Amino acid sequence: MNSNIASITPDEPVSPHGQEIEYALILSRLIDGVKDDPARMRATVYEYARARLKIDSSIADEGERKRLLGALETAIKGVEAFSVRHGDNERPALAPPPAPSLQIALAGPTADGPSGTSMRASVYPVSPADGDILPPERSHQELRIVLEQRPAALASMLLRFSVGMLLFGLVVTLAYNKQSLPEWFDRASAALTGADVKPPAADPGAAGVAAADAKPAPPPSKPPFPLPSDYGVYVLSNGALSELTALSTQVPDKRIAVSTPVNQPSLTTLPDGKAKFILFRRDLVGNAPDRIEVRVVARVVRALSFDAKGKPQLLPVSDTWSIRNVSYEFRVRPVAGNPEMLLVQPEKADFTLAPGRYVLALRGQGYDFTVGGNVTELAQCLERTEAANGAFYSECQKL
Repeated sequence: MNSNIASITPDEPVSPHGQEIEYALILSRLIDGVKDDPARMRATVYEYARARLKIDSSIADEGERKRLLGALETAIKGVEAFSVRHGDNERPALAPPPAPSLQIALAGPTADGPSGTSMRASVYPVSPADGDILPPERSHQELRIVLEQRPAALASMLLRFSVGMLLFGLVVTLAYNKQSLPEWFDRASAALTGADVKPPAADPGAAGVAAADAKPAPPPSKPPFPLPSDYGVYVLSNGALSELTALSTQVPDKRIAVSTPVNQPSLTTLPDGKAKFILFRRDLVGNAPDRIEVRVVARVVRALSFDAKGKPQLLPVSDTWSIRNVSYEFRVRPVAGNPEMLLVQPEKADFTLAPGRYVLALRGQGYDFTVGGNVTELAQCLERTEAANGAFYSECQKL
């Protein structure tokens, strides 16, 4: 370009409509160059076909894409060889397109600016004629006079290019879908007229073989344990479900060593400590905890008191328990196909609760159960000391 024409950048101010004028002239010169140079027009079509094939075959697997791209490159070589032999001998065979050397900004602010990002298009260098550069003071009417000199040629070229790309897209579609041209025409006609498309007649023998080889679809997988039909909190032990009863006493904060006395006995007894739990509650959908605690409910076995003379008396205690701050964490997992159900199970598959009484602590509410067997852990045993200023609890020294 002439040295007195400034480069187009988003950060430099230009006169009104100056960018539009320069863009239009550059595009016009490019179109003229392609129109007057058949080899360059073919190169442009080839590049468009390669880009379009990459888009159309993006959903295909890698092998199919390589096959289609290889077929296109073979077709391009054949077209070039034919063009060199017939009417284009004076031009050398096409080389790869030259590297872009001109960057044109298509949007205002850059990525570092206050708004938006800049879009840049790469074009080939073109040296415009002396009379093609319009000074900024010329009006839009003069620009239209320049552009209206070649409308027929431009329209003809665009029409040929569009028809060629349409045919190329049709060939790629037929090759990818493995359809013949009559099949595609029948389907396209049916889509336009709304008629039903009849599938091609199938071979009865092949249909019989296909029916014999067809296998029924496997049913959806079910969890390897029974599922409850009513809302509630359930314990799963030895493949059987048992609904847990909520205690009337609230589960205290873990900073409190023991709760108020629990006087009702447990209603659910498990044969062993390999327990899992199923929570079937609507309030847990989308609001389920990651972990749930199983708290120890220790039995108060004896009480120490003092008579009027200060002599200690150790008396047995029956049917009294207290919720302790000793706990075990269980993981919460969803139950497939049942969004309102949660499976609560230990972190380790071999974890077993020791014999004794427990509660599943869920949002301050305790769901009570007992693991059968002889109590062997001191955490399950409490002693109460009754003093003048209240009752105090401590873990048993021995069972």
